[in-house]
Amino acid sequence: MQESIGNEFFPPTEEELNEIIAELKRRLEDESYEEEWVKIHEELLFRQRQLKETIIKNNAI
Repeated sequence: MQESIGNEFFPPTEEELNEIIAELKRRLEDESYEEEWVKIHEELLFRQRQLKETIIKNNAI
């Protein structure tokens, strides 16, 4: 999974965000990713915020 924080031409859907978030959480629990935990945590926070905004936007439509 090479999702990047930043400008995305086509932002992920709510379902895709849930999958990305689940994968990021799995990586945070995996010690083999220990050196990347800070970066993973930052992306997790970004994706959770993005999911919240997507849900709010979808409910407003």
